[in-house]
Amino acid sequence: MVQIDRSNTAIVGLDLYTVAERHQLGLVDALKEQITFWKFNPYFVSASVHQSLDEVRVFSYSQWQPKFDHRSLQRPVLLNEFFPPDSLQLEVSASKSVSAEVEIVAGDRITHLAEFRMMPSNQPEMLKRTTTELDQAMSNSPGLLSVSFHRSLDGTRMFNYGQWESKEAFEAILKQPGFNPDKPYWEELARNEFHLYHVVHVETAG
Repeated sequence: MVQIDRSNTAIVGLDLYTVAERHQLGLVDALKEQITFWKFNPYFVSASVHQSLDEVRVFSYSQWQPKFDHRSLQRPVLLNEFFPPDSLQLEVSASKSVSAEVEIVAGDRITHLAEFRMMPSNQPEMLKRTTTELDQAMSNSPGLLSVSFHRSLDGTRMFNYGQWESKEAFEAILKQPGFNPDKPYWEELARNEFHLYHVVHVETAG
C-alpha cells in the first residue's frame, strides 16, 4: 500500500506512457523492473504502476524526498524498447478523501487521471477553481473515494488523480442531474482529457 503525501514533504514524479495494445503488459513489467532499481536510491519513497482500461496507456506515480528529480535517473535497458514517457514533477495542490489517508492499492478500484494543459499564467486560477471543485465532487459523487489535484512545477499542467469504487460508480456521475460537460470548471483556462486505470503494482521504500 502507498499513501499520497498530501503535505508535500515528498515530491511526485509522474511518467505517462502511450503504447500499442500488444505491448502494454510488457511495458508494465519494464516499469516494475525500473521500480526495483529505484528502491536502491536513498531518495525513493514509493511508486505505483497504473494500467489503462483502453490498453494503450500506462503511468507510474512515484514519490521522492524533496529537491530530487527522478528524471535524472538512468532508465533500465528494457524500457528503451518503448517510447520515452512524458515525465513531470508535481506537488499536491488540493486533496480530499473519505478516509484519513489517500491510499494507492493494487486491485479493482478505478483510478481516473485527468490531465489539464494550460499556459503557466492560468495555473493560479486553476488552483482556485480545483479547490472549489474538490468539495463539490466529494459531496455529490457516491462511490468517489478520493480526489487529489496536482500542479506541475513548470506551471503548464494540472492533474486530477481520482479514486472510485468501480467503473460503474464513475460512469454514474456522468449521468447525474446537474452534470454539465458544456460548462466545465476549467473552461477558458485549460484543455482536458482523462482516462481510466487499474493500479497493478505498488512499492514503498524498505
